[in-house]
Amino acid sequence: MNCPFRSEDASSDFSLLLDYTAGRLDSQRTAMLDRHMDNCADCAALRVEQAAVWDTLDAWEPMPASIDFNRRLWQRIGAMESAPWYERLAESMRMAHWKPAFTLAGATLIIAAGFMLDHPGGRVPVTGGSSTAGVSVTEAEQVEQTLEDLQLLHQFDSATADVSNVSKQM
Repeated sequence: MNCPFRSEDASSDFSLLLDYTAGRLDSQRTAMLDRHMDNCADCAALRVEQAAVWDTLDAWEPMPASIDFNRRLWQRIGAMESAPWYERLAESMRMAHWKPAFTLAGATLIIAAGFMLDHPGGRVPVTGGSSTAGVSVTEAEQVEQTLEDLQLLHQFDSATADVSNVSKQM
Protein backbone atom coordinates (compact mmCIF):
# COMPACT_ATOMS: atom_id res chain seq x y z
CA MET A 1 0.00 0.00 0.00
CA ASN A 2 1.16 3.54 -0.75
CA CYS A 3 1.37 5.84 2.23
CA PRO A 4 -1.25 8.63 2.00
CA PHE A 5 1.26 11.13 3.36
CA ARG A 6 3.73 10.37 0.59
CA SER A 7 1.28 9.73 -2.25
CA GLU A 8 0.65 12.06 -5.19
CA ASP A 9 -3.11 11.50 -4.89
CA ALA A 10 -3.17 12.19 -1.16
CA SER A 11 -6.80 13.33 -1.03
CA SER A 12 -8.30 9.93 -1.87
CA ASP A 13 -5.77 8.03 0.25
CA PHE A 14 -6.31 10.41 3.15
CA SER A 15 -10.08 9.93 2.95
CA LEU A 16 -9.36 6.19 3.17
CA LEU A 17 -7.56 6.85 6.47
CA LEU A 18 -10.46 8.91 7.76
CA ASP A 19 -12.89 6.15 6.81
CA TYR A 20 -10.64 3.71 8.67
CA THR A 21 -10.67 5.78 11.86
CA ALA A 22 -14.46 6.20 11.60
CA GLY A 23 -14.89 2.42 11.24
CA ARG A 24 -16.51 2.58 7.80
CA LEU A 25 -14.14 0.21 5.95
CA ASP A 26 -14.60 -3.48 5.19
CA SER A 27 -12.46 -6.04 6.99
CA GLN A 28 -10.04 -6.53 4.05
CA ARG A 29 -9.13 -2.84 3.79
CA THR A 30 -8.99 -2.49 7.57
CA ALA A 31 -6.47 -5.36 7.76
CA MET A 32 -4.42 -3.80 4.96
CA LEU A 33 -4.29 -0.45 6.77
CA ASP A 34 -3.44 -2.16 10.07
CA ARG A 35 -0.41 -3.80 8.42
CA HIS A 36 0.60 -0.46 6.89
CA MET A 37 0.30 1.39 10.19
CA ASP A 38 2.58 -1.14 11.88
CA ASN A 39 5.38 0.17 9.62
CA CYS A 40 4.36 3.84 9.13
CA ALA A 41 4.69 6.18 12.11
CA ASP A 42 2.80 9.05 10.41
CA CYS A 43 -0.30 6.98 9.70
CA ALA A 44 -0.17 5.38 13.15
CA ALA A 45 -0.04 8.84 14.74
CA LEU A 46 -3.05 9.90 12.67
CA ARG A 47 -4.92 6.80 13.86
CA VAL A 48 -4.22 7.72 17.50
CA GLU A 49 -5.20 11.37 16.99
CA GLN A 50 -8.43 10.52 15.15
CA ALA A 51 -9.32 7.96 17.80
CA ALA A 52 -8.98 10.71 20.41
CA VAL A 53 -11.28 12.97 18.36
CA TRP A 54 -13.91 10.24 18.00
CA ASP A 55 -13.70 9.43 21.73
CA THR A 56 -14.21 13.10 22.59
CA LEU A 57 -17.20 13.35 20.24
CA ASP A 58 -18.71 10.19 21.72
CA ALA A 59 -18.32 11.56 25.25
CA TRP A 60 -19.82 14.97 24.42
CA GLU A 61 -23.38 15.52 25.51
CA PRO A 62 -25.21 18.65 24.36
CA MET A 63 -27.10 20.71 26.88
CA PRO A 64 -30.80 19.91 26.82
CA ALA A 65 -33.02 22.60 25.36
CA SER A 66 -35.50 24.19 27.71
CA ILE A 67 -39.13 23.17 27.50
CA ASP A 68 -40.25 26.51 26.04
CA PHE A 69 -37.29 26.93 23.65
CA ASN A 70 -39.36 26.64 20.45
CA ARG A 71 -42.05 29.02 21.74
CA ARG A 72 -39.48 31.71 22.69
CA LEU A 73 -37.64 31.29 19.38
CA TRP A 74 -40.81 31.83 17.33
CA GLN A 75 -41.73 34.83 19.50
CA ARG A 76 -38.38 36.47 18.75
CA ILE A 77 -38.74 35.78 15.03
CA GLY A 78 -42.25 37.25 15.06
CA ALA A 79 -41.07 40.32 17.00
CA MET A 80 -38.31 40.95 14.45
CA GLU A 81 -40.73 40.67 11.53
CA SER A 82 -43.23 43.05 13.11
CA ALA A 83 -40.65 45.65 14.13
CA PRO A 84 -40.86 49.05 12.38
CA TRP A 85 -38.70 49.54 9.30
CA TYR A 86 -36.36 52.01 11.01
CA GLU A 87 -35.55 49.54 13.80
CA ARG A 88 -34.78 46.82 11.24
CA LEU A 89 -32.59 49.30 9.34
CA ALA A 90 -30.75 50.25 12.54
CA GLU A 91 -30.24 46.57 13.31
CA SER A 92 -28.77 45.97 9.86
CA MET A 93 -26.36 48.89 10.34
CA ARG A 94 -24.75 47.41 13.44
CA MET A 95 -20.95 47.53 13.42
CA ALA A 96 -20.56 43.74 13.37
CA HIS A 97 -21.88 43.64 9.81
CA TRP A 98 -19.46 46.31 8.62
CA LYS A 99 -16.18 44.92 10.00
CA PRO A 100 -15.14 43.26 6.73
CA ALA A 101 -15.88 46.48 4.81
CA PHE A 102 -13.72 48.52 7.20
CA THR A 103 -10.87 46.06 6.79
CA LEU A 104 -11.16 46.16 3.01
CA ALA A 105 -11.34 49.98 2.99
CA GLY A 106 -8.25 50.21 5.21
CA ALA A 107 -6.27 47.86 2.97
CA THR A 108 -7.35 49.83 -0.11
CA LEU A 109 -6.26 53.12 1.47
CA ILE A 110 -2.86 51.69 2.39
CA ILE A 111 -2.31 50.38 -1.15
CA ALA A 112 -3.44 53.69 -2.68
CA ALA A 113 -1.16 55.69 -0.36
CA GLY A 114 1.78 53.45 -1.22
CA PHE A 115 1.11 53.83 -4.94
CA MET A 116 0.83 57.62 -4.66
CA LEU A 117 4.07 57.83 -2.71
CA ASP A 118 5.86 55.58 -5.18
CA HIS A 119 4.44 57.31 -8.29
CA PRO A 120 4.28 61.05 -7.62
CA GLY A 121 2.27 61.68 -10.80
CA GLY A 122 4.85 63.54 -12.87
CA ARG A 123 5.20 66.40 -10.43
CA VAL A 124 8.54 68.15 -10.67
CA PRO A 125 9.93 68.95 -7.23
CA VAL A 126 10.53 72.67 -6.77
CA THR A 127 14.09 73.49 -5.75
CA GLY A 128 15.55 76.83 -5.01
CA GLY A 129 13.60 80.00 -4.29
CA SER A 130 9.87 80.44 -4.31
CA SER A 131 9.96 82.54 -7.51
CA THR A 132 10.32 79.47 -9.78
CA ALA A 133 7.39 79.60 -12.17
CA GLY A 134 7.95 76.45 -14.21
CA VAL A 135 8.70 75.88 -17.88
CA SER A 136 6.40 77.20 -20.59
CA VAL A 137 5.64 75.34 -23.81
CA THR A 138 7.66 77.82 -25.84
CA GLU A 139 10.74 77.34 -23.66
CA ALA A 140 10.41 73.55 -23.91
CA GLU A 141 10.22 73.76 -27.70
CA GLN A 142 13.31 75.99 -27.77
CA VAL A 143 15.25 73.49 -25.67
CA GLU A 144 14.16 70.65 -27.95
CA GLN A 145 15.20 72.58 -31.06
CA THR A 146 18.58 73.43 -29.52
CA LEU A 147 19.22 69.75 -28.69
CA GLU A 148 18.33 68.75 -32.26
CA ASP A 149 20.72 71.41 -33.62
CA LEU A 150 23.53 70.15 -31.39
CA GLN A 151 22.92 66.59 -32.59
CA LEU A 152 23.02 67.75 -36.23
CA LEU A 153 26.31 69.62 -35.63
CA HIS A 154 27.79 66.54 -33.98
CA GLN A 155 26.83 64.44 -37.03
CA PHE A 156 28.30 67.10 -39.33
CA ASP A 157 31.59 67.13 -37.39
CA SER A 158 31.90 63.33 -37.55
CA ALA A 159 31.12 63.37 -41.31
CA THR A 160 33.77 66.09 -41.89
CA ALA A 161 36.33 64.10 -39.92
CA ASP A 162 35.63 61.02 -42.05
CA VAL A 163 36.09 63.03 -45.31
CA SER A 164 39.38 64.50 -44.11
CA ASN A 165 40.68 61.04 -43.16
CA VAL A 166 39.84 59.71 -46.64
CA SER A 167 41.59 62.66 -48.37
CA LYS A 168 44.74 62.20 -46.24
CA GLN A 169 44.98 58.56 -47.24
CA MET A 170 44.96 59.41 -50.93
